[in-house]
Amino acid sequence: MIIAFKENVEGVLLACSQLLDRPDHDLVFAKDLNELRDKISFSGIEGEMKVVGFKPVANCSELAAGIFCKRKSSRMSQRDPGVERYIDLVLRHSSCNPAELVHLICSCAGDANHLYSGKALAGKRYYNYMRDVIRAYQKLCMFARPDLVNGILSVKVDSPHFIGDMFCRWLAGKNPDLPVYVVEKDIAWIGNGHYLGLENFMTVRSSFVEHLSFSREDDEVDHLWDVYYDSQMIPSRRNKRHSKHLQPKSSASVSEMSRRDRYKVERGIASCTLDRFNT
Repeated sequence: MIIAFKENVEGVLLACSQLLDRPDHDLVFAKDLNELRDKISFSGIEGEMKVVGFKPVANCSELAAGIFCKRKSSRMSQRDPGVERYIDLVLRHSSCNPAELVHLICSCAGDANHLYSGKALAGKRYYNYMRDVIRAYQKLCMFARPDLVNGILSVKVDSPHFIGDMFCRWLAGKNPDLPVYVVEKDIAWIGNGHYLGLENFMTVRSSFVEHLSFSREDDEVDHLWDVYYDSQMIPSRRNKRHSKHLQPKSSASVSEMSRRDRYKVERGIASCTLDRFNT
């Protein structure tokens, strides 16, 4: 028999529950039902199949409590997330194999400590996956500089992991008075979409956001602030070493605006006067 599950927290936990009862079963995973059908058709999988996780009917907290008897784990760091958040972060890593993650969780035998202790080779690797995703997300929050495009706070991000939606939710929460969108390759996430007559949070093709616009009286505030800031810059007080420390070169590629900021750090700011600001 084959256990087919969706690549999300609920799907992984449901697959773990099924595999604990039937350890000899094989695993197949997919992002949605269409991808699952393609995998089955391409690989020629035959036999009975148990499909789980594609319909949101389970409570993840109850599932995790049933799988892990010991809920209070001695984590490597006090800032480490709980089991459900751990699974969500690991699944976002570009090298994560969801089937291998299910086997890892089942091998814990109900003890969540094994996910954080790093004693087993697979456990250490997946713990590092979780930490990698957290660091990539924190880097976006610190260094990705949104720009105002057609009245919408927008940013293009470049990350090896699947964290664009996390960053969009964070950006929307930090700017509740503006619609925002985050573009990553051919996918875009829209936050605070009610300002645009859309769902509050949704995923669309990146080409769709090019036609969006939002009008507000203070749309030019960011541009005016840049002009004012440049006009007040004092070259003799410029501390390039400190600026480079605050924004490392390795983080300058996370967004277009951060690249411009880094350019100013390395090349300086163009001469500007208050006369330009007054105009």
